[in-house]
Amino acid sequence: MKMGSATELYSHVYSHTRSSYFASLFVVLLAIFFFAYSIQQRKNNFPTVNSYPRDWALKRAHGAFIADAKGLIQEGFRKFNGPFRIITTLGSRIILPVEYAEWVKKSPALDHQAFVSEEFFARYPGFEGTIAVSDPHAVLIGVVKNKLAQSSQVQKFHTHASAGVAEFWGEEEAWHDARWADTGVRLIGLMSASVFVGDELAQNATWQRITTSYAMTMFMATRALRSCPSWTRPFVHWFLPACRNCRAEVKCARQLLQQELDKRAIEKREAASCQDQASVKPEDSITWVEEATAGRSYDAVGMQLGMSMAAIVTTSELLKQALTNICAHPELVAPLRDEIEASVRAHGWTTAGLFNVQLLDSVIKETQRLNPLAEVNLERKAVRDVTLPSGQIVPRGASISVSTSQLLNPDVYERPELFDGYRYVKLRQKGGKWSTASSAVSTSVDHFVFGMGKFICPGRFFAIAEVKTALAVILLAYDVRLKPGYVPKTIRYGFEVMTDPGVCVEVRRRSL
Repeated sequence: MKMGSATELYSHVYSHTRSSYFASLFVVLLAIFFFAYSIQQRKNNFPTVNSYPRDWALKRAHGAFIADAKGLIQEGFRKFNGPFRIITTLGSRIILPVEYAEWVKKSPALDHQAFVSEEFFARYPGFEGTIAVSDPHAVLIGVVKNKLAQSSQVQKFHTHASAGVAEFWGEEEAWHDARWADTGVRLIGLMSASVFVGDELAQNATWQRITTSYAMTMFMATRALRSCPSWTRPFVHWFLPACRNCRAEVKCARQLLQQELDKRAIEKREAASCQDQASVKPEDSITWVEEATAGRSYDAVGMQLGMSMAAIVTTSELLKQALTNICAHPELVAPLRDEIEASVRAHGWTTAGLFNVQLLDSVIKETQRLNPLAEVNLERKAVRDVTLPSGQIVPRGASISVSTSQLLNPDVYERPELFDGYRYVKLRQKGGKWSTASSAVSTSVDHFVFGMGKFICPGRFFAIAEVKTALAVILLAYDVRLKPGYVPKTIRYGFEVMTDPGVCVEVRRRSL
């Protein structure tokens, strides 16, 4: 064969191959386009409340969501009178009215853990706490559900809360700044760690700092990633300061926890070698997680950071806001103290004692009603296409939530815009559904801050026990008030509802 002929043949084959390649690529891209288009069309079954003309980069939509998600929810229900869509910094969310709460609660096509994994970036390093919380094996959830909020833990709460407030605020009998935005978080961190990792590691200053700061850093990193275009996140997380801080804290926590695990392994071997039958396993979550995994591999530090993340942020927010509300209503202080003192005399620092502080329970639940941590709840991801009772289709992969506007429904709550510390005491006295639904740990369509159904918060008993104990310790040992001239306010960021980071609470040691 002549060289020219060979060249021509190669050129012909190459040209044909290249044409076939581009034709195949075109078909694949076309298929992807139509698949994405079909999903988008199905999502477009729902009207969008913050869709604006010529807002191609969604800058205006994102700004409206961050600045006033509550207003957008109200506008959406007013305009569409049913389910609608909000463009968020992570994509979009289908918002459902409270009438859908029971349906969401029971739907097997909706998954909360898948939602958490996506919303809080479980696939990125530094987010090991999120990985543990969203684990489909639910090891952490099982431990929280079965092992936390035991009566012996209440005594630990009391011990560490008493030591904590004494360290933070001292014995000064003159009014002084409580630094409540900071000490509220540190107090819950101390109390939680006493149960999670035992007394020794709980009192390690570095561990305390990491477990409290990691929760906050992780949420800051989450916000930072949400503000970035989705296509940049797989690589930009390596450079964002908050994400880098998360990875650094995970590394430090891993070193500290490994030292504790090594120490326990040595003690276990020594006990086995001398056949010490009296050797007792530490009663903390390190032991419980090891038992729950039954020999399977797991990330011990991820489990601990996951528990700290879940416990500290939400529980400290509730504690900070509850004390702020008590300070704003000083008429509550004396009856709360009387109730706490009577309960401690009768039952000591036990779960029975905490059950009997009904006014304190009401104050906490009323705090949740007006400051629910989020404008929406019952957050789920559709794991397959699912049809709403209205006939609209929620496509697989879509995120949905139910509005918490029922908390301000005047048909359910008298003068709902006002804080009434006695509200749930009075509702309990009415009986009927409120005989059980008035408890701070209970949940219903009228108050589902802790969620509902299969994915109800498993740590709610633990969290409420911590908040009750912390408030009881504070009120018995200190006088509390708002700094003169300070007016409490709530901070909103997207769906989030937060305590004012500049909250001004003052305390002084009581003269007993």
